[in-house]
Amino acid sequence: MTVHVEDVLTAVESRVDHLRASVGEPPEAEDGWRSCDAVTAADLEAAIDGAAAGNRQVAASLLVQSYAHRVAAVSLAAFAVGLPWPSPAAAATSVRLAGGRARALRFRTAALGEAGDIESLVDATFASHLVPFVSAVRAWERLGERLVWANIAASCAAAFRAVEGSARDRGDAGEQAAIRRRAAELLEHAPWLEGTGWFDADSTDWGWQRSACCLWYRTSGGRTCEGCSLRPKGRA
Repeated sequence: MTVHVEDVLTAVESRVDHLRASVGEPPEAEDGWRSCDAVTAADLEAAIDGAAAGNRQVAASLLVQSYAHRVAAVSLAAFAVGLPWPSPAAAATSVRLAGGRARALRFRTAALGEAGDIESLVDATFASHLVPFVSAVRAWERLGERLVWANIAASCAAAFRAVEGSARDRGDAGEQAAIRRRAAELLEHAPWLEGTGWFDADSTDWGWQRSACCLWYRTSGGRTCEGCSLRPKGRA
């Protein structure tokens, strides 16, 4: 049976409705779309203009986190549930930047990676996209490398946690266990994420504990995110 990219996107969205993307070139009527392999410092600057209450460093940090989640989460979720995955490589994706966040994703190719091919998925997600993106961000704004990669790791973890939670809610213990196993496999194959955090296997919601703060507390009145490194839990 041939699986098409639209089938994969439907399967992922049916599990978690905010994990969505479309296919093809972006609509000309919508502003803010950029080919991911052509995102510039000027694009990033425009995206954070006026965001995070004027705190540029916080705005840049949160943009990185939303960008990583937007461009990688659908592909990671597809991999997590055992499906072929649309390529998250920069040359294969477009993203819409607005209001300090990455708001939408389009896959520019209908090609699918083979289900279970973790090495190709890691190459497309990291080596071909997020590694050069991090270099561009850090040349544009002074953000610590540890902070940036902790943001990206949290975004990747969120994708796995979303479909794991869906499987848990449906009582599908087999899929739930497979998702956790594949998440561990990703962490083993992505050296950039080493030391950025860990899943709390003993928590009811399989929480992710960060090792570095995203800085959001600076503009939130002191509130912190779930799993914030400022209030660490013991490693499982």
